[in-house]
Amino acid sequence: MARKGIGTALAVVLACSIRAAPGDDASGAKEIFAEGQKALAAADYTAAERHFDRLLAMGFRTAPVYTNLGVVYLRTGKLDRAVSVLKKAKELAPGMTGIDLNLGLAYYRQREYLDAERHFANVVAADAANVQARYLKGECHFMMDQFDAAIAAFGPIQDAESNDLEFLFMLGISYGKVKRPADAQRAFAHLMDAGGETPHLHLLLGKAYLALENYPSAQKELEKAAANDSKLPYAHYYLGVLYEKLGNFEAAAAEFLKETEISPNDHWAYEDFTRIRLDQGNPDAAVALLEKAVIRIPGSASLLAALAKAYMQKSEPGQAIPQLKRALELEPNNGNYHYQLGRAFALAGKRQEGNTEMAKARALQVEVLKGQMELLSRDGSAAAQR
Repeated sequence: MARKGIGTALAVVLACSIRAAPGDDASGAKEIFAEGQKALAAADYTAAERHFDRLLAMGFRTAPVYTNLGVVYLRTGKLDRAVSVLKKAKELAPGMTGIDLNLGLAYYRQREYLDAERHFANVVAADAANVQARYLKGECHFMMDQFDAAIAAFGPIQDAESNDLEFLFMLGISYGKVKRPADAQRAFAHLMDAGGETPHLHLLLGKAYLALENYPSAQKELEKAAANDSKLPYAHYYLGVLYEKLGNFEAAAAEFLKETEISPNDHWAYEDFTRIRLDQGNPDAAVALLEKAVIRIPGSASLLAALAKAYMQKSEPGQAIPQLKRALELEPNNGNYHYQLGRAFALAGKRQEGNTEMAKARALQVEVLKGQMELLSRDGSAAAQR
């Protein structure tokens, strides 16, 4: 849902870092850095990555180099790599809030909203008037169902975003969830004024009613949106979500299938269609769709994992293994994928490989738990100080 700040690259200079780098020619490094930024601006990400990797190999392990490489990874969907190099940039330049912004975006795209919010909060703490960071911070709270916190984040930017339909949609739902009906009605009234009588408005209203569990109103609005514009992105997707909640699984699957034709590069509808078919014990239908999907969206680890799950239900672990390996190339620290790969190896009779993957999955789970405990401890200490 977030649009603001996506793909933002930092304006950085290398000169201050070159003096501390060992041995190599500083002017040559500046030229390579400039070429990397030029390629990044031109969306030539292969060339940009090559230039920044070359600088790292030369010994220029600086915040600007890591940051720009992180932006390359962010824009090309290599999110684990983006997080890794941006963390290195953050260690070298902890006060550079632009790095926090890009780290937040990388975590957001991974749906790691807790980590994303923390980095957006750093930007807001340094610049309380930063509309972009406040918007994204509030959106993270919204996605985590922290509606009071979302309202608090959105509050100072309501005037600036008074014509932003997605903003008014999130604000209205947040008010509704915390039982402030008058404020919710006011937000939805602004939404209707800003949106006009358009299919997109009906889509947003339908999504809002769906979130507030007013299913009759949601159905009315979503069906109106789809009827007025049969190619409107996400209208069929949310109709599918609604029909599934109402227990009409065939209608839901049909809507998800329609959405894959309208939005072929989004993974949500493929995954939801797959879930329904697997729950129905029909992995063949899931495989048929997902084999096309992973060609259309080769950078989606979740689709590869879904295809592997479908193969596993077909008792074909040998087909699942390469899909999970590809998923782990994209997200090497995903413990669930290591676990699924371990199961696939075991069912394929490769017990040693299976045990290795299971051990990796357990180690990653321990790391996640440690990180959560550290975060809770840090939040508790901050609360005690307040």
